[in-house]
Order: sequence, then structure tokens, then C-alpha cells
Amino acid sequence: MKKSQTMIIIAIFALSFLGMGIGATSPALASIGQAFPDVPFTSILLIATLPSLAMIPFSLIGGKIAGTAIRYRTLIFISIILFVASGFAPYFLNDITVILVTRFIFGAATGLMSPLGGALIFNLVEEKSRANIMGLNGVVMNIGGIVFQMLGGILCAVNWRYTFFTYLLGLLSLILVFFLLPEPQKFEAPAGPAGAAPEKVKIPGSVYGWSLLIAVWTLMMYPMLTGMSSLILANNYGTAAGAGVALTFFTVGGMAAGAIFGAVYKRLTRFCIPVGLVLMTAAFALLAWGTNLTMLTIATALYGIGNGIASTAIMMFIGASVPPSATAFAMSIMMAFMSIGGFLSAYFFALIQGIFQITSLRFPFQFSVVGFAVFTVIFLIINLKPKPQASGTPAGMGQ
Repeated sequence: MKKSQTMIIIAIFALSFLGMGIGATSPALASIGQAFPDVPFTSILLIATLPSLAMIPFSLIGGKIAGTAIRYRTLIFISIILFVASGFAPYFLNDITVILVTRFIFGAATGLMSPLGGALIFNLVEEKSRANIMGLNGVVMNIGGIVFQMLGGILCAVNWRYTFFTYLLGLLSLILVFFLLPEPQKFEAPAGPAGAAPEKVKIPGSVYGWSLLIAVWTLMMYPMLTGMSSLILANNYGTAAGAGVALTFFTVGGMAAGAIFGAVYKRLTRFCIPVGLVLMTAAFALLAWGTNLTMLTIATALYGIGNGIASTAIMMFIGASVPPSATAFAMSIMMAFMSIGGFLSAYFFALIQGIFQITSLRFPFQFSVVGFAVFTVIFLIINLKPKPQASGTPAGMGQ
């Protein structure tokens, strides 16, 4: 039976709902650190960052094998089952090493599924609707982030172990995907010369360029996720639950960006990125010098809006630059680079702070506000120059 577009979109959204599940543990890091006083806090941070490391190879693997070596549906089922099992497992565990092993498996599962939502949109959704659905897909991802982070913060206020109950929500996504998601049509690689094997699809250099950019942005953004609870508690701005609320507004902002992305992309196209960067710079200025929980919450919301506009535009540019058979792999490259940025972030800032003997909790925010400001200026200069319209490419974006 042929599935309707509405059913297909619901299934894609059910998968994407899990995409920001890593954030559930962010509000709980300080509480988990208190539960393991003999464990260095850098090791506690691995609970949030180790999944990003695991996502690096597994997002590439997922993008490479999806629809070729293994059916999309089969890969999605495996990913969600691992997501639920490894996500919930730390509830029963008392050894930090074993907990980190389960977090690595959780990251692997998230990595396998991470490129599939965008790829399914380009393979199953009508072209005229793709920008709107890509934006709404971001809304759903951020709704998932809100649910995971809010529950993580609230449950952690009772007991840090309860944080991991949030991952049982993956069972609902599994049911919806099972009943509503069809297998995408298999696209063959372009035929080679007569008698020759099909040509291998090449990933354009622009995919790697955009992905490297996303990696740097993620590196600069990650202190917001991993350091927010410590900043709030150290300055008596609120509790762990307050940190969860503040981080939730990151996803609220992303949700707002997704809701308006289709219209924004239609009107701004190549200016989506500089507009997003302006908001991201303003957000980190508030994080660097904000003096209460309200200011920090506004900052996370602003960043969510800016990042939602800029990163979704990049996904559109990447998807438009490759044929359908390579969409999943192109998306996986972006996700892998994003994970590299997230994993390296804590070590990068620890190295800089160690070299210069910096102890301020706000230094990563101050560093990042300068970084985002530099990117803002660069993209404004690039995009304010008149650009010829290349075939199939937004003006000024290149391939």
C-alpha cells in the first residue's frame, strides 16, 4: 500500500525527534559529578561528549550503507533499538567506565540514524515542499530536544539516575516508523560508457567545506551545553532544573527557526547564514557577560534561532549539490564533522585555558563570541558582493 505524503512526513519526524537525545544528560552533569566525587569532572563530561565521538564514524557508516548495503528501514530499526537500550542502561549502573561504554554505544546508534532524516526528505518528499519540511524537521528535532532536556533536568533534580528514563521515548518513534515509513526508491549510480560499470558518484568539495564550517561552529557552541549547569550553580543563578530550562530554550529557538525557515529561505537564500551568525554572536555575548538566569535563557533562545536558520540552510545547499543516491552519505559527512567539533570542544578549551592559566568559567563563551563575530563579518563581506547565479545553486554559495 502506497503511503501518503502526510504519513511519510510523520514517520520522518518520528525519527528526527530522537536526533537531539544526547542533550538529556547536559543538565545532569553537575549532579552526576556529585554522585561520583572521586571521578575527575573531565571524565564526567564524557557522558555528554563521548556520544559525539562515537557519532563520527557511525554517521559516516550510516550514510554510506543506507539504501545500498542495507535498507533504510532496517538500519533505522537497528538504530532506534540500540538508542533505547544503551540510553536507558546507565539507570542500572554504578561503574563510571561501564556507563561511558553505554554512552559510546548510544552515540553509535545516534550516529547511524543522524544523516537519515535529511536524506529521507530529499528522497521521499516532493521537491516543492522540501524547504518547508526541512525547516519543520528542525522544529521536530528541537521539540525532541526540549522534551529530552526538560525531562533530563526535572528528573535529575530527583535523582541523577532518573535522567536516563527519557530514552524510553524512543519506543514511540520505533512504532511510528514501523507502520508509516516506506522504503525509498533505490537510485542507481549514473551509467558509465557503453559496457562500463556505473560511474562512482563523487562528493563535491563544497560538502566538505560546509561540513568543516559546521564543525568549527559546534566546537564553539558546545560549552553552552556542557558548561551551562556549572555556570548557573557556581554563580547561584538557579538550580540544575533551572539549567535544564535555560538549555531547553536553545531548542525552543531552534523550533521557532524551523517553523519560519521555509519562508526565510525563500526570501534570503544566501543571506540565511550571515543573518543566523548575527544572532549566534549576540547569543554568546549574553552568555559571556550575562548576570542572571533570564539573560542566559534569552541567549540560548537566540542561539537556537540563529543556528536553526544557518545550519538548515547549509543542509539545503548540501542536499542540492549531490544526486539522490549520494544524499545520505553527504548528510553523514556533515554530521560526522559536527560530531568531531562537539567531541574536541572540551579538550580544545581545556588546552587553551591550561596554556594561558585561565580559570574563568566564562572564557569559552568569551572566546566563542569573538569567533562568531569574525564569521559574521566574513560572510557579510562574501554575500554582499554581487554573485552570478549558478545553475541549481543559490547565488554566492558555490559547489
